[in-house]
Amino acid sequence: MSDSSPTSLVQRYLGDRREFYLEEERIRCKAKDSSGELEFFVNYPDLTTQTRSFLRRDGRIYTFAVSFGLFALVGFAAYALGYPVLMRWAPLWAIAAIIFLGFYLWRRRSFLFLDLTNGKVLVFLKDNPSAEALERFLQEMNEARKRYFRRKYFKIINPADPREEMARLEWLHHNEIISEQEMNDMAAELMGRQFFGAVSNTTPAQDQEAPAPHDEPETDGQ
Repeated sequence: MSDSSPTSLVQRYLGDRREFYLEEERIRCKAKDSSGELEFFVNYPDLTTQTRSFLRRDGRIYTFAVSFGLFALVGFAAYALGYPVLMRWAPLWAIAAIIFLGFYLWRRRSFLFLDLTNGKVLVFLKDNPSAEALERFLQEMNEARKRYFRRKYFKIINPADPREEMARLEWLHHNEIISEQEMNDMAAELMGRQFFGAVSNTTPAQDQEAPAPHDEPETDGQ
């Protein structure tokens, strides 16, 4: 997993513009629409892999299209039954239905919601600028997230607590941030630190100074 230069995604639709930049520590986001312009940041630990599609529609325009379509059908049906009084309006109603339907389809927008761990969502314009470009950016964003966790947590932080260290290594491996071999190598290094730490904390017994030999008592020669 090699580092790469920051990647960006720019999406435009009518007056809506969204920009996303993958930085080393976070994602920089910009959004601009009719309500104004906003810049905000998303931290990599807040990202998830849960996505949802959302289609925003203008229900009023759709109602107008359906209503004029029904009026046109009634007018044409009445003409077919021998009541031509509504025929003069039926073509106008049909044209109005087509216009409103086209406007409804033009205003319709598809979004992709990416859930965040803090309960918020990161909103993308779906299939913009293309489905392939959006999918590629999402993959690169996931790789940037993995690189972030690798830099921050793929190291021995607290060798005095091997259980916590192993739990973190297993989490990194489970999320495909490190390989199994890398996890095993780091675990071996952790065990080695534990062993040498235990040895260094054990002070060898100091040599005892041999007691001086007692002089033999002098005896008076007989």
